[in-house]
Amino acid sequence: MVVRYLSSVLGLVAVGAFSGIGIAAAGDKAGIESTLAAYNKALNGGETSAVLSLYTEDGVFMPPYSQSAIGRDAVRNAYDNVFKELKFNVKFNIAELFQMAPTWAYVRTNSAGTTAHSSTGKTTSEANQELFIFKKGDDGRWRIARYSFSPTNPPEK
Repeated sequence: MVVRYLSSVLGLVAVGAFSGIGIAAAGDKAGIESTLAAYNKALNGGETSAVLSLYTEDGVFMPPYSQSAIGRDAVRNAYDNVFKELKFNVKFNIAELFQMAPTWAYVRTNSAGTTAHSSTGKTTSEANQELFIFKKGDDGRWRIARYSFSPTNPPEK
């Protein structure tokens, strides 16, 4: 009887603990949104160093049609290559922000704008859907742990 009672109480405590997780608390939400805004600015500015400061040490960048860039050096090289070819003028819009645990959250976004291609001199319309996984560091800052995106515009023929 006591064991069953304790199991029930612990079950309720666990449910209560998880019910507080979901849409992020105001401070966490603001921190995540701030990191995303800084990423948007760094992307549009073509600033690899600014992008890197927003990733965790073990961050993973997963662009379409490419292998994943895993870890700081690989992420740096990937963004250096992206910025050699592309100049972005895009805006991210948050579609969903969900805190899964005290130090983990995901953000689903949509972005649109233009991209200038240095190899062709063309500027094209840009539209993507993105998934960011954020991790809160010991310093309280939210950083990108994983980032993947896919185009929503059909490919040119």
